[in-house]
Amino acid sequence: MTVHPSDWQDLTKDCGLDLHASFGDFRELLPALQTEFAAFDRDAAPAERDFRAGDGSWSSLTLINRDKQPLSAGLASPGIVFMPTVAALLERAQWTVLGAHILRQPPQGTLPWHYEDQAPYSPETRLLIPLHAPVGSRTLVSHEAIAYPEGMGWIADVNFPHQVENHSDSQRIILIMDVVSDNAVRRLFPLSMLKDVPCRLSLAQQCQGLMLQWREH
Repeated sequence: MTVHPSDWQDLTKDCGLDLHASFGDFRELLPALQTEFAAFDRDAAPAERDFRAGDGSWSSLTLINRDKQPLSAGLASPGIVFMPTVAALLERAQWTVLGAHILRQPPQGTLPWHYEDQAPYSPETRLLIPLHAPVGSRTLVSHEAIAYPEGMGWIADVNFPHQVENHSDSQRIILIMDVVSDNAVRRLFPLSMLKDVPCRLSLAQQCQGLMLQWREH
């Protein structure tokens, strides 16, 4: 049997589970974040860039490096000096930050279907704040198409297969922060993201299995 993305998307359409949610409005910080990113992008050393985008350009700039110990607070990268607004945000927040990066998706870029063990009910959660989100960029989390505006923080249950698309002629820039899923983090988003965890896990595993079959063909 040939598997298509629609096979796992159909499983989540009527599941009644929230697959994403906002965790805060950071639009007042957006001008500073965009200005600081522009300087970082201009002046960052090659060693601070991860050159893995589909067009051969860089895909991430590191702000916080992961520690070797699981679920331990990460270590600040030299790049954090370029983003004092992010540093101040992390200092105020009561989060255990495992890692933080600026992720770049080039124009017309696609990060194909994949999944990660990151969700409010998993050991860690990924928090995202778009700095540049051109029209035509979106994230598919199973069947749901997500396009949060610049400066609006959001999370997703990425135990489910997801794909990141940028159908525009501009780069897409996202601040991502991987944090421990403790009470301080869970208070950021609606309780619906923690609804029916056994059902979520079972459904996510079914979707993952279908996605892995699809990859094999």
